[in-house]
This record gives sequence, C-alpha cells and structure tokens, in this order.
Amino acid sequence: MKHAYLIMVHNEPYILEKSLKLIDDERNDIYIHVDLKWKDFDFDYFKKLIKKSNLYFTKRTDVRWGTYSQINCEMLLFEEASKNDKYAYYHLISGVDMPLTNQDEMHKFYDKHQGKEFICFDFHDKVLPDTIDRVKYYHIFTKHGRSKNIVIRKFNSLFYRTSMFTQRLFKVNRLKNSDIEIRKGANWISITDDLVRFIVDSKDEISKVYSKSLCADELFVQTLVYGSKFYKNVISKKNDDYIAIKRYVDWRRGRPYTFRSADFDELINSNCFFARKFSSAVDKEIIDKIYDYVRSK
Repeated sequence: MKHAYLIMVHNEPYILEKSLKLIDDERNDIYIHVDLKWKDFDFDYFKKLIKKSNLYFTKRTDVRWGTYSQINCEMLLFEEASKNDKYAYYHLISGVDMPLTNQDEMHKFYDKHQGKEFICFDFHDKVLPDTIDRVKYYHIFTKHGRSKNIVIRKFNSLFYRTSMFTQRLFKVNRLKNSDIEIRKGANWISITDDLVRFIVDSKDEISKVYSKSLCADELFVQTLVYGSKFYKNVISKKNDDYIAIKRYVDWRRGRPYTFRSADFDELINSNCFFARKFSSAVDKEIIDKIYDYVRSK
C-alpha cells in the first residue's frame, strides 16, 4: 500500500520544490492544494519535477486563517486522496514543512507501526475554556481578521469584540445540547485509511459543528477521534507529544519558530520525519542543507 502526501501551500515555491523532490517515490502519491491567492503558481513546472509519484492538484480555494476554509481545505485533500486509492498512511503537511529523512526510513517506520494514528493532543483529559469558546460561540465575519488593510482589520476586531461580549451577555452556547467533548492539537497528522474515510464520512457533522467556529482546524480531528474507536490507536497519550507524531515544531522561540542554518544539528537529531517551519526569505541555506542531507542518506 502506498502513502499519500497531502500538502497545503500558499507561498514558498523554493521549499515546495525541494520537498517534492525528497518525497517523489514510487511508493507515494502526492496531493497539493494551492491557495487561490497564489496567483502565479506554475503548475506545469511542478508537474515536470515529479518523476516517480503520481501528482494531483485539488480544486483551489481561498484559505483564510482562523476560518472554516482551513478545514474545508483539509477535507478536500482527504476526499481527493481517499477517492483515488486506499493508502497505508496519509501525511498532512504544509508548504513550509520539510522532510528530515528519506522514504526508505519513513516507510519502514510506518510499516512497523501500521494501524497507529499519529495525532497530537494538547491535552487528553481536558481543554482550556478559551478553546471551548472557539466552538461555543458564533464566530462570523472572521475572513478579514488578518487583512493587510488596517481599517478593515480594526473594524473586524471591533466587531469581533462586540460579538463576543454580546454572546457572553446572553449566555450563548452552541454546545449546550451536544455531548461533544472538544479536544485540541496540531492539525499536522499522519493517519490511516480507515480514519481518513471516517473523517470524510463525517463531513456533514464537521460542517455543522465547526462552520461558525474559530481556528477549528486544531479541533475537529482531535475531537472526532477522541469520541471514536480510533482513539485507542493514537500513538501517544502524552500531552503535546510532537516527537511521537514525528513532527519537529518549536513553539518556544516563535509562533512557530522559523528554523535557521544554526539549527541544522538540532533538526537532524530530532528523531522526527517532518519539521516546520522554514522560509527562503529568512534563511535559504537551512533548506538546502536539509535537502542535501536527506538526499545523501
């Protein structure tokens, strides 16, 4: 059984090119969602890069931070991949991630742990009230929360604060008649075919619960899995266990931190298969160093 790489990209063609070359393997298929805002994306160029994998591009959508569009993007990738084939694992990554090891090592590892779900939970037994508020209240007109237009951004902020104040005043609770237990964690995951199909089959429920929520891309998979038979297969029950899901992300130095050349040894000794995030504008050298290292393994 092959693996499917599901990649959400919105910029950084240099990183995407290097990553694609590292995962181009006859044992993989690659699915890419290109943000609609990326106007000059060169589809033909990237198609020509791929020599061994099958490469698919999903329908393009306008993905905005904090909105349901992020979940919609992930669902597009899950649906497209599971419609085409039955994969051993589906790896959801972003366009500013890079692989830290070769495909032989990755496939050997996931073959050994077949059936395990590589999902990170911030907390397994509880969530913070602020997290529940993401779903408890109606979050509308969030599309322009990070607009480059300062007037639009300030108006959006004022409307948001007013809306939250009003909803708290009138004790709005969208979860009041629900038995859903909200859980939170990283949206970057490696999961089995059975779980992907369970998520796809839950599309209507996911839309109903999260379409008016905030930053729910960090909630919907964890919440769905927590209340299902798949939770017993989660690889680690430790909190914030990024190492167990083979992702290296540094939240201490940034939101998250952008890796530099000086971090090379830290990255390759992390025991992880993916790292994020990188930026060709911040430090192009680390991208090349990681690429050369993985190619030489």
